[in-house]
Amino acid sequence: METIFLSPAPMPYLTDCQLKRFGINEYHCSRFCGYFVLIFMLKNTLQFTENEVMTTLRPGDWYIQKKNTWQDASLPSPKAEYYYIHFEASYTEDRTSRLMLPVRGTFRPVLFLPILQHLERLRNQTPCSHLELQSEFFRLLGLLYTQEQSYTPLTAALMRYVNENYASRITGEHLSEIFHYSSEYIDKKMKQELGMTPHAYLTAIRLQNAKKLLERTDQPIQKIALECGFSDNSIFYKAFKKSFSLSPSEWRKKGSR
Repeated sequence: METIFLSPAPMPYLTDCQLKRFGINEYHCSRFCGYFVLIFMLKNTLQFTENEVMTTLRPGDWYIQKKNTWQDASLPSPKAEYYYIHFEASYTEDRTSRLMLPVRGTFRPVLFLPILQHLERLRNQTPCSHLELQSEFFRLLGLLYTQEQSYTPLTAALMRYVNENYASRITGEHLSEIFHYSSEYIDKKMKQELGMTPHAYLTAIRLQNAKKLLERTDQPIQKIALECGFSDNSIFYKAFKKSFSLSPSEWRKKGSR
């Protein structure tokens, strides 16, 4: 999973927070974005590209659009609804002193929505209480950071196993034998902590690796599907199209332009 490392000094600084509602035929804007954008998806689907890489967000997803990237959209996002936060921060290569966050994850609206609504109210106040605004922003980042670091040992071990063995045949029964829990219990734990079942997580990891091979190699698509654990090319095609809104061949052509 892609991760960004933010420097603690100067500290990340919120510049805007708003609730965004799209119209029926509205697209994500085309722009060169010189700041970070933290998105919390509430309703429907948001689709956009960053440096020509497609991303799709659904309700319950959060995502960090990275600074200094070209953002665009080839497909509309009808009636998408989400909170966005613009913030300034610096990247760092110092892994011993940094705020480490994955680029995307899932969130629980019951925990995050009150903070987002408060941030929006503070931002729109005249005059704006900047100290309270930034304090609330840090509370949000802290909650996000704590949530992403709080996987139980079982979930962490499951994720590590899938990351290392995604090309192999992995079933619920197989995971149950390895980790000595019922497949129902494993499904429940991963759903609680990751927002997805082991099968959904496995599919996502396989698709991410297939996408990289499509972009970086000339291997036949069927061979890529097999190397990434898809035994059936049609299943690979449907899963890829569902996740990235393009077929594998369309994605490869798009990347070669």
